[in-house]
Amino acid sequence: MKNKVNIFGCGGHARSVADVLLANEPDADIVFIDSHARPGEEIFGFPVQLAPPADGSVSYCAVGDNCIRRDMFADRQFDTLISKDCYLGKNCKIGVGTFVAHHAHIGPCAIIGIGCIINTGAVVEHEVKVGNFSHISVNATVCGRVEIGNRVFVGAGTTIRDKIHVCDDVIIGCGSTVVHDITEPGVYGGCPIHKIGNIK
Repeated sequence: MKNKVNIFGCGGHARSVADVLLANEPDADIVFIDSHARPGEEIFGFPVQLAPPADGSVSYCAVGDNCIRRDMFADRQFDTLISKDCYLGKNCKIGVGTFVAHHAHIGPCAIIGIGCIINTGAVVEHEVKVGNFSHISVNATVCGRVEIGNRVFVGAGTTIRDKIHVCDDVIIGCGSTVVHDITEPGVYGGCPIHKIGNIK
């Protein structure tokens, strides 16, 4: 019997979540759930519908926006999904509902919060702390003993130097280099990093 799985969301990130799920469990029977579903819409041949089926299926959150994802967790419980192709270091901890993609590296004693995304090829090194509902994007590198707050987005290819602190509610643009603490919410980018604006 196939494992019934609900994936909430049908945007781009939903395809990444489904890809990891199907690599882990090729026989998974997926239903995508999205309030904007179009009649007859499918992803990878699986249906997209407006509401979840009335059963006890496993559920994953596949929404990339940190704040929307946080709000979804207030209404329901989501399961953790970790790719079999990632590396998990000794004594690392992964929060409930977090998604860890293919080829991600989570170093020893790292702590990842609730509802996070550690995306494809991301490196989160030893003793890093990542707050709830944060997203470490594709091929980003977070060096050892960094502390990242809640609802932080670290853009693709960004490097955060060791022992840096990043406060809550920060967006870091793609390809940035973070060489000093970020103590004020906002949008940051560049090499070295500088504040670009406020989060709208």
